[in-house]
Amino acid sequence: MKISNNMYLLDGAHFDSNIFLIDEELLVDCGTGIFFSQTIEQMKGYGLNPKKITKIVITHAHFDHCGGVKKFKELTGADVFIHKLDADKLRNGDVLENFLGMRFKFAKFEPDKILEGGETISTDCNDFIVLHTPGHTSGSISLWNKKNKILICGDLIFHDGFGRTDLKDGSESDIKKSLLKIKELHPNILLPGHGTILDIKNEYNKEDFEKIFQSI
Repeated sequence: MKISNNMYLLDGAHFDSNIFLIDEELLVDCGTGIFFSQTIEQMKGYGLNPKKITKIVITHAHFDHCGGVKKFKELTGADVFIHKLDADKLRNGDVLENFLGMRFKFAKFEPDKILEGGETISTDCNDFIVLHTPGHTSGSISLWNKKNKILICGDLIFHDGFGRTDLKDGSESDIKKSLLKIKELHPNILLPGHGTILDIKNEYNKEDFEKIFQSI
């Protein structure tokens, strides 16, 4: 799905997370890797060259978001970014690949860049501030484009609710704090880790967005 002239959603297939490609340079999340070839074909169908990717950001170390990281790394040579509190999950292969009911083994992976929150990740046309938004995992992050008020939020918020906290390393109290942090930003567009985009400028979607915070 083309979001704008320089931003694309590569729809998550089955258990895959959504994958976002910005300016052909920045890839956010990688899916499970099971549908890697289909994702590459989807990129090419939009006229995009995956080999132009120079940065890969993992919003959190769950298999449906990071399982494809090795394949994307091998194809692109891009630097892989992840928050310091989720980095060891990649290094140790502890990414909950089995809770999805799939029989796949995640190969241990060493990230290139460790994030703490507050950094800026830039492309030619866009700047994203790294926000540490724990709760779904301790090292969950979101990317905030202040200029366009776009938030790429992983599994923090969806169009109909917020991320689960009952998995290993989840925290209900942390996710509530993260949600309140996001509410104060007043984003116009949410790009979640699964499901549909939430355009909060639309009155119907704005109502859905506000309902999320009524439940915390």
